[in-house]
Amino acid sequence: MATNFYAVVVLYNTKIEDSITCNNLLKIKNHHIDVIIVDNSTGDNENYAKSKELGFVYLPMHGNVGLSKGYNSALDYLKDRKGVVVWFDDDTHVTQEYFDALEVSCENHNGISIFTPVIQGQDKKYWSPNKARFFKNVQLKDPNEEISDQDFNAINSCTACRLSVFDGYRFDERLFLDQVDQKFFDDQRTRGMKFLKLNVVIHHDLSLKNMKTSEKTLEKRYILRIRDFKEYCKIQKIPMMKCRLKIFLWGLSEYKKNRSVETLKFFMKQI
Repeated sequence: MATNFYAVVVLYNTKIEDSITCNNLLKIKNHHIDVIIVDNSTGDNENYAKSKELGFVYLPMHGNVGLSKGYNSALDYLKDRKGVVVWFDDDTHVTQEYFDALEVSCENHNGISIFTPVIQGQDKKYWSPNKARFFKNVQLKDPNEEISDQDFNAINSCTACRLSVFDGYRFDERLFLDQVDQKFFDDQRTRGMKFLKLNVVIHHDLSLKNMKTSEKTLEKRYILRIRDFKEYCKIQKIPMMKCRLKIFLWGLSEYKKNRSVETLKFFMKQI
């Protein structure tokens, strides 16, 4: 019996027709996929009409409410349904190979609850899944490398979960964008969930890995990241000194890339 897949795509000021993820999902064949658009856009972009035309479910958030609230809105819609939910950013190069491998894995591994592909960034490094660590997650050196359930961590995009994972579980709405996936995997490891790394590589451009990011864009992005990271440390009861040290190390890393004293000053102010 074919698996019911629910592909949740979170959009932010992006039209459906401009979404790499949505365009790729429309090309997938031989799988039962319901596409759910969670629209965090701050203006009218005609996505409701386009969703109706394409047969997508459309969930308007009436502004940018953050990733966790958007995900929980999708979970509210999926309440009492059976199957597998797959979380997507709007710019993921999801492939036929991914859904083919996911379908087979869901059918053959009844004890597995969460499935992820290997995510390769534009820098050619394997960023997800990885081994969870506080200061720096340990990346895969090879896509075939194994990760234990006790260490398993990943980014949300392309993460597939049986809907039973969310029986009595919600995403933490104290986190807006960053650390939502980190907290999710922290919680699932604690709950004893079983993970499977699919034998599929997805190529994905990661925003903070772009060496050409302008100083202004970098600061804007890190303000959100640091705010969420501090909240994450509070939630997880991580000592604030460790939290500040990691923020400083982020600043040092960015300084090494662009040698900008202003960038270093920005991070020092955030500590």
